[in-house]
Amino acid sequence: MIRRPPRSTLSSSSAASDVYKRQEYGGPPDPSMATKLFLGFGLLAVACAAPTKTGNMNGKYLTASVDKVGVPFNDDYASKGHEYFDVWAPEMATHYGEVFWTSQGTLPLPPAIVERFKGKVMAITGYEQDQVMVVPTGQPGVNPDQDVSVPINWAYNHHYMAWMTGAHSELEEVECDPNDVSSHGAPTKWVAVDKPSALPRKFADVAPTSQMFSEGNGGESRKSFHGYPDGFAQLIESPDSWTITPMQIDTRNRDCGSTYKDVGNCTQMLPAYEPRSARYGRNWQGKDKPALPSNYSGILECPCNSRYGGDPIFYPSPIKSKIVTHNYVVLPSGACSSTQAIWDAQECFSVVAGTLGIGATKFENATVSDKTLPQGCSVMTHSDGSATTTFNSAESSTPCSGAKTQVGESMLTSVGVTLKAELVSTSETSVMTPSPKGQYCAQNKVGVIKSFHAGSDSQADMLAALQLCNAFCQTDSTCNFCSVDNLATAPGKLDVQFSALPICGANLTWGGAVVGDISSKATTDTGTATITLTGPSDVWFGVGLAAQNMADAPYTLIVNSTGVTERQIGTCGSEAEHCPGDQLANSLTLVSNTVSNNLRTVVITRPLKGLTAKHYSFHPSQVGTLNFISAVGSSQAFAYHKNHAAGVVSFTATEVPSCVCDTGAEGKLCAGNGTGCDSFVKQCLDHSQGGDLGSQHNPTCNSLQYAGGLRCCGHKRIMLDEDQPVRPELLQYHMKFRFWFQEYQPANATKTPQGTTQNTTASHYDLPRIYFTTEANAGEYDIPPAFATKEQPTIPGYAKWPLDKMTPGTSCTGTCPGGADCECVHTITYNHTVSNMRLIYAGGHCHAPSCLGIWLYRNDPGHEMELLCQQQPVYGTGQVHLDKYDEAGYITLPPCLWGEDHGLQPSVLLPPNTELVSIKRNRNTDMGHYGEMASWQMRGVSF
Repeated sequence: MIRRPPRSTLSSSSAASDVYKRQEYGGPPDPSMATKLFLGFGLLAVACAAPTKTGNMNGKYLTASVDKVGVPFNDDYASKGHEYFDVWAPEMATHYGEVFWTSQGTLPLPPAIVERFKGKVMAITGYEQDQVMVVPTGQPGVNPDQDVSVPINWAYNHHYMAWMTGAHSELEEVECDPNDVSSHGAPTKWVAVDKPSALPRKFADVAPTSQMFSEGNGGESRKSFHGYPDGFAQLIESPDSWTITPMQIDTRNRDCGSTYKDVGNCTQMLPAYEPRSARYGRNWQGKDKPALPSNYSGILECPCNSRYGGDPIFYPSPIKSKIVTHNYVVLPSGACSSTQAIWDAQECFSVVAGTLGIGATKFENATVSDKTLPQGCSVMTHSDGSATTTFNSAESSTPCSGAKTQVGESMLTSVGVTLKAELVSTSETSVMTPSPKGQYCAQNKVGVIKSFHAGSDSQADMLAALQLCNAFCQTDSTCNFCSVDNLATAPGKLDVQFSALPICGANLTWGGAVVGDISSKATTDTGTATITLTGPSDVWFGVGLAAQNMADAPYTLIVNSTGVTERQIGTCGSEAEHCPGDQLANSLTLVSNTVSNNLRTVVITRPLKGLTAKHYSFHPSQVGTLNFISAVGSSQAFAYHKNHAAGVVSFTATEVPSCVCDTGAEGKLCAGNGTGCDSFVKQCLDHSQGGDLGSQHNPTCNSLQYAGGLRCCGHKRIMLDEDQPVRPELLQYHMKFRFWFQEYQPANATKTPQGTTQNTTASHYDLPRIYFTTEANAGEYDIPPAFATKEQPTIPGYAKWPLDKMTPGTSCTGTCPGGADCECVHTITYNHTVSNMRLIYAGGHCHAPSCLGIWLYRNDPGHEMELLCQQQPVYGTGQVHLDKYDEAGYITLPPCLWGEDHGLQPSVLLPPNTELVSIKRNRNTDMGHYGEMASWQMRGVSF
């Protein structure tokens, strides 16, 4: 679906609509006098303001170059003769805890700007951003000198995306993959597209028809510099409109007031009440009590809560804000992967005794830490009928079972039927059957055992990756499928891996990579099954294998006084639940049919491999847990059942441990009543793919672990629990931008861009956007607390994490945990390659309050780990009486600049296939943080 943003619907008579005619416009300024021109109703008025030390809207900025912060670069646009105009977006009105995250529509630029640059090119040399309350309320631009900046601890700017379009472009809203990082997890995104008139335009070879503005675009935005060295700019031909999609979170404690008259109240942050999940649930004070004193509000991190998505750690039944399901199985051989292993002793013991259908006379439980035993959960059955369940907390590669004889027994008490089967294997073979090109498994990111990444998008490299996956799958007992997974985010591009999977789900279609996009493992076991069925002697009874209901049309054994027959039941379409099905050719040998104490017991044997495709084939080397259904009739004649039930049976080897795994755990984020659910698995990368989040099992990677972030922070959502009040007082304010510009000169300019490999007589080069994230395909990530402790034993996303063990990605110094000198840092990295890139501007993006920095290195031969840019946050000190933007604990990120301007280091053209390494670090000694970001928002040229 494609749609375009609405134009303003305000009437021409309203004061609010007049702002689009009166937006502030600054002509060429005198450095000692800021001259302002106001445009209203086609008339031009001139007003003078008092002399200021800078022409910048937000004051002096810090800038950096490579490793130096605070370089003597001239950040004062006015002193360089640049012009500006101001624009305001429509009003946002929010309650405490409310999220505002939607497009604010297409907004016109000042008429004088539109007229001046009709058929010309504007060189946008930088911009400034603020969030302001206006006087009168609801009438932005009427009294711009009375605008009151909204403190960042009132309304947290999570991020914004703004665009300027022109006569030859427009914005369209398009559907997108929720994992598309450019959409921040939203189901749609706005993109600028050319109109047909763009093709013959005059400046098509030098200037685009639109520009995007989203650098240093969060809480750091107002005091982070968004400008460029001389001769470089964002060029746009015939600009006429702009738009913004802000994501704002209202964090203002209403006890402190929420109008422009209250800006002097509570200048030291005073958090209000927060949901139970905020700040990882640590030090929560109560549903109606303020959080402990802090420089920031816990709701700015989008904690999932009882209204939507809250983790059962904080929101147990009957709240249904996260619905978790499992697929527990016994492995016939091998070991559980680390993502499928059960890491909680009580979960292990309860699953074995109550879920898997292991018919032991009694269970004994043992907890150990022994690397010579299988990791996680295992069960061993004994010759006396008892079983021992062992939970091993040690990480181990020791395999389970693999025995040739396995036995399973399970009784369904509601129908009085018992199924017992002894499976004896003599040999096994497996083959991988390829699908046609253009298919993939719906669950290609669920329970991935191992992935094999193609070296390129060539057929040879993709086939090689598939062959590696197939070879692995044939030797791994937990693997049943190899499925393609395209990691590329750009349309039409291929960056594929083949993932070994336990479950495929539905076969979905796409453009395709190779024949065998899905390869399915078919295992043939040779041997004998001895099946014992026990049930009431006076009526028929039956058991259907590999089924949960009759509609599954299972292979079924029907028992009565005359013997045992084989049928495929439930073959009548929509009436399957009442269908007797078809009798099958006999493959059974009846060993005995006896009656004792009103119970009939039959013993039969048959080959493991089914006689036909309709006969079930046992796969003891591959399937350790089997669903089955059972029913009893009203007489000896097979007819409609009197009672029925479903169950499960698991196969184990006597005196040999069998591993118990969770191969299909899934979590759904839901409203508190269990409706409106959503589930996802992101394309988190592991170390072999250049990233960290996959290897760290970061909670952001799937909805099962997810506890906070963008997925819980939709437009108009309230970041509070359902039992917490939503205060009526509104916070009403606007986003405000000041765009600084020069008029582009196509030739014979007095000053031209320097420091590149191309010479020009034009005044500017355009700076295309260069964007990537250290969190790679995840779009955000979590920073867990360094430790689970006795005082704080739970870490959402890392359920049952061992006490006093560092969480993934954490490193510490000092006496940890708990020591006065304990200091811990969480780190993620990302490696990728670029070609022919010359950086001019590099801005990072991270959130308060724990960001330590982002580092970007080149890592090509001769330049191993050579620093390109260090993003060093500067934290506010709280001296808002001296600088209104100096809120305590909130950050400024001085961007890196390169060029010939004073104070800057020269730019460098990176050669083809240059590896870049990004490193991001955050404090996590005592506290964790949801939804952190580590993006690089850069601009540069290719020459």
